[in-house]
Amino acid sequence: MREVDRLLAALEGAKSLPIFAGFDGAVDEIYALIASRTAAGPERMGTIGEFAHRVASAAGRSTNIERILLETRAGGNAALCASALQALGHAVTLMANVGRPIASAFSGLVEGGACVHSLGEPNRTDALEFSDGKIMLTDSNPLAMSTAVGHFPTDLDPFFAGRQAIVLTNWTMMPRGTEIFSQIFQRHLPAIPRSVPIFFDIADPARRSANEIIVLLNLLTQFAETHFVYLSVNLKELERMGGLWDDRPTGRADCAETMAKLYKRWPIEWILHRLDGAESFGADGWHGAEGFFTAEPYTTTGGGDHFNGGFLFGLLAGLPRPLALRMGNALSGAYVRSGRSPNRSELRKFLLTN
Repeated sequence: MREVDRLLAALEGAKSLPIFAGFDGAVDEIYALIASRTAAGPERMGTIGEFAHRVASAAGRSTNIERILLETRAGGNAALCASALQALGHAVTLMANVGRPIASAFSGLVEGGACVHSLGEPNRTDALEFSDGKIMLTDSNPLAMSTAVGHFPTDLDPFFAGRQAIVLTNWTMMPRGTEIFSQIFQRHLPAIPRSVPIFFDIADPARRSANEIIVLLNLLTQFAETHFVYLSVNLKELERMGGLWDDRPTGRADCAETMAKLYKRWPIEWILHRLDGAESFGADGWHGAEGFFTAEPYTTTGGGDHFNGGFLFGLLAGLPRPLALRMGNALSGAYVRSGRSPNRSELRKFLLTN
């Protein structure tokens, strides 16, 4: 059977499953930066390098960079992954800082039937969009407050009970992230069936120390002693992890080698998503899948979260690893072209035309 036929069959046959996602939510304001204005109208900055050059040239001087608000929408790793999974037909429970009352940016999740439990006010993010990536300027204090002692729930058993997958995100922006994950490990994991995958995306850990990252990875390894554990990273995050050995992966072979080293020390399944594809390294070795790259995305903010949702969808549908990665790439590819979480019909059309 052709690869695309197997993906289409998974879309057609996958059952709706209950899934938990937590704990971050944000209201994202998506901006384009203006390089110049001409009689024909504004011209956008195309790349992060162009923006970096403009900023660097202002050192010792000053500069003004015009921005244009493109869209205000729901953000946060957990909220966006939840949106992706819900659009594909899964029954999602989201616990995150999404506002009290729930902010209008998250109305689509509520109207779509997600069970949403708010921890507090959402983060605020200015996302600067470029053709080759994004720069996120985030106020994460609301998440820190929502997950502080006295604000974060102490009993998560009712939220985890009966779920067929658990998604835990954005450890980086939670000062108590390791403590919260440790409490989940000690208090709640024993009651979760071993067949339930635990999926982590800790977000960019650049602001956290090497020791903090090592402590967290040691904890995730403890999770993996009884459950299937997946840790999703982008290339920058893999470089940070690999930097624990002073590795700096630059190509696919280097990434595979770095993932193998990471797995040897921390035997969890490592999932790498990048602009041109995705890779994994786990108990059965390395797998890879080509992506659906576009040089002119509608948005890049949320592409990784939709990859996570698509990969998890494929995993739960029983796809082998390369096809689960390919499903993640397809969902991300469809999302970055439209700025919307595609449903199964829309994803089917995307697969047939790309």
